[in-house]
Amino acid sequence: MNMPMEQGFFSTGLPYLAFGTGTPLVYLSDFTMTHTVPRPGAGRAAAARLVRPFVSAGYRVFWTNRRPGMVPGTTMGEIAGEHAAALREEFGRPVPVVAHGTGGSVALQLAVDHPTGVISRLVLAGAAHALGPVGRRFHRDMLAAAERGRSAMHRAAPAITRDPLLRALLVVPLWIAGRFDGPPADHSDMKAMLLAEDAFDVHDRLHRIAVPVLVVWGARDHLWPVEMFRQTADAIPGAKGIEYQRAGHSVVSRADFFRDATAFLKAA
Repeated sequence: MNMPMEQGFFSTGLPYLAFGTGTPLVYLSDFTMTHTVPRPGAGRAAAARLVRPFVSAGYRVFWTNRRPGMVPGTTMGEIAGEHAAALREEFGRPVPVVAHGTGGSVALQLAVDHPTGVISRLVLAGAAHALGPVGRRFHRDMLAAAERGRSAMHRAAPAITRDPLLRALLVVPLWIAGRFDGPPADHSDMKAMLLAEDAFDVHDRLHRIAVPVLVVWGARDHLWPVEMFRQTADAIPGAKGIEYQRAGHSVVSRADFFRDATAFLKAA
């Protein structure tokens, strides 16, 4: 399938890649070390694979990142406010949102701060009302390494598996991967987003969400305890939760995720 693609910025500076034609759908990306869209090549191809099933379902998908030039100390509420203003101005009506990982944290903040007028339906994938303990440790490791100009990818092993042997086996390949994809020289965007997400917690405000929500997670996503995903789904009025037993944090690449997410979005 050949997908039309356009690169641009929303009014508040959020960069996007727009794929396909049809009904607008906003896809809020997981954590990235720079607040840019993926460059042509493997990164852009990966983004295209994530959105292709939604394009096939009749959506024009806006793969969206956070604003570049964020100042450390920016709050998740401020980030959500930028998203709300951008989506209101661009679309003039509520639009469906699919959000993964860090993008999910932004989406939950957006949904509790702006319960009407921005989001029509929300698919939340691999994200919860706050960052899990493993995720917090990984964030601290990434930030400390970036301050030294190094990568902390080898510290991601606990986020991938709880098995001690597999963790030990993963350290070397992850370290090698980090050597080829280290932090940017200017890591202020990365620092700002890590600090904002570390302080993020909307559990006591989830009852304010007024749009239909589907929460999906993998039972092997070790960045959060599974209980946190369940708590998030239970606390949102009318939300539906789906757990994929053999999935991890990359749940958004699964065929059953696309099937369930599309069915939920089309139920509007």
